[in-house]
Amino acid sequence: MQHTDNDIDELIGKYLAGEATPEESAYIENWQSQNDTNRKYVDQFRTIFVKASAVKEWQEFDTDAAWGKLRSKLHSPKGREVSMPPTQQPQRFLYLKIAASILIVCSISFFIYRGMNAPIKSIEVVAEKQTIGDTLPDGSGVFLNKKTKLTYSYNKKKKSHIVKLKGEAYFNINHQDDKKFLVDAEGVFIRDIGTSFNVTAYPESNTVEVLVEEGEVQFFTEDNAGIHLKAGGKGVYDKKNKTFSIEQPESNVLSYKTKFFSFSNADLISVVEALNHVYDTKIVIGKNLQNCHLTVSFNDEDIHEIAQVIAETLNLKVRETSTEIILEGEGCENQ
Repeated sequence: MQHTDNDIDELIGKYLAGEATPEESAYIENWQSQNDTNRKYVDQFRTIFVKASAVKEWQEFDTDAAWGKLRSKLHSPKGREVSMPPTQQPQRFLYLKIAASILIVCSISFFIYRGMNAPIKSIEVVAEKQTIGDTLPDGSGVFLNKKTKLTYSYNKKKKSHIVKLKGEAYFNINHQDDKKFLVDAEGVFIRDIGTSFNVTAYPESNTVEVLVEEGEVQFFTEDNAGIHLKAGGKGVYDKKNKTFSIEQPESNVLSYKTKFFSFSNADLISVVEALNHVYDTKIVIGKNLQNCHLTVSFNDEDIHEIAQVIAETLNLKVRETSTEIILEGEGCENQ
């Protein structure tokens, strides 16, 4: 009597489950000893039973669909026919189908679990020659000053958003009470407590500075509890002395982001330094002009227009090269 794959599959299932008759068991043992293909075929079924036996929790699933998928993998494109001794037609073998289905379900669950718990890849934002605004994966806004590198990652186990910063950046945090947002500036940390703040942490600088615009932050290191800063507060960490201090914030700290400058009786050298920190084209002044003072505001104006305003206010002349704007005049010794 000729039988198809379905017959031999069910007979192997009964054999592995210990429910085959002596005649059926003898036949399977003889069949698998005929060649390596048959032996490997039975071994595949045996592997399913061994792995399925380790599953402690049963779930509802479509056994027919799972069984169909498994059979398509076990069989070659051509159907195999085998000769079997006459025997009663066995009922559809449920145990083998359940075992196969459990194995498939567990495999899928494992890969889903691994995918959900895998760490989020780090995201890097770099600003070289110009400022950059961006939104981090958690929804927080960030604005990078020039020569700044930011690397973002999320630790799902600790529920922590971590940003490593080299340079200067402004953060507008999408605050979540159950999750932490931490800025790491080479071992100096700024923890968000629902806020917007600016961090200046260039590697070549001797300090790390934090200015809080809204809310509150904790400014600390692993060895020092540090200080708490509220809106309008500025904190400075001295890298050499490893100390924290609170200082009066300058009026133009955020000018690289807003392009708004406000100077009140400021000496010209300080004005020029603030402008040169933001604009690519630099303003140059001689030593005789450093003592000149200026009270003026600029709101996102072109650097050439700014230079003209300064020159007219202080009765100076403007001379430009391909890379610089030079201010010249008699000086302000009498101011």
